[in-house]
Amino acid sequence: MPNQIQAGTLIVHQSAIIDTLDVDSEPYCRNWRSLGILDSSELDRKVRAKGWNLFFMAGEIRAVVPGWGGHNTLRRGVKRLLAQTRLQHLNCLEVTHILRKYFVGIPYLSIAAHPRHLQEGSQIQSSQQRAQDVATIPAELTR
Repeated sequence: MPNQIQAGTLIVHQSAIIDTLDVDSEPYCRNWRSLGILDSSELDRKVRAKGWNLFFMAGEIRAVVPGWGGHNTLRRGVKRLLAQTRLQHLNCLEVTHILRKYFVGIPYLSIAAHPRHLQEGSQIQSSQQRAQDVATIPAELTR
């Protein structure tokens, strides 16, 4: 699976959770793994079979990156979105659209995504509980 980000791509924080789901993934950056474009019903089936839930967060997040195209411009924008996702103590991001635009002849990339959260149980944990869960991730997974 090529490590290409496009609309529909899911990126998940590296943890034991992703290893138990039996889905193909590859490293994206630091401790994030790209799942590529998956059929959401297939992923949901695998998640629910393990007794977990994939929560959809309603607020869309955006990043605007000036650049002349290329993979590095997209990567910078996605990294910004991942940083916003971690600030909310969430462990998954779904890219919803990528748009190349121009402003006064200067090209830029507009990227939108929805943070998501993968966890055990049917109710989403509070921000404090999610922060504690992040603190308990083994050090070798956060490098």
